[in-house]
Amino acid sequence: MTNTKLKMNPCPLCGRKPIIEHWYSGGIMYMVKCNNPDCPIPVNSYPKGRNLNDVVDEWNKRSDNDDRA
Repeated sequence: MTNTKLKMNPCPLCGRKPIIEHWYSGGIMYMVKCNNPDCPIPVNSYPKGRNLNDVVDEWNKRSDNDDRA
């Protein structure tokens, strides 16, 4: 993984800045999640996977499809 800065959209429900968590489980895993503990997004719906760019892209798609006015 390179240290390039990834652009992440704010949370589609509360507007807060997301964070990236990582851990090791047969290799490195990533998850992008809302940084607001009171956000109504269910934890099991956060995008996760082994490729950080794919996980961030999945997070950003959620924001792009937001219906808020």
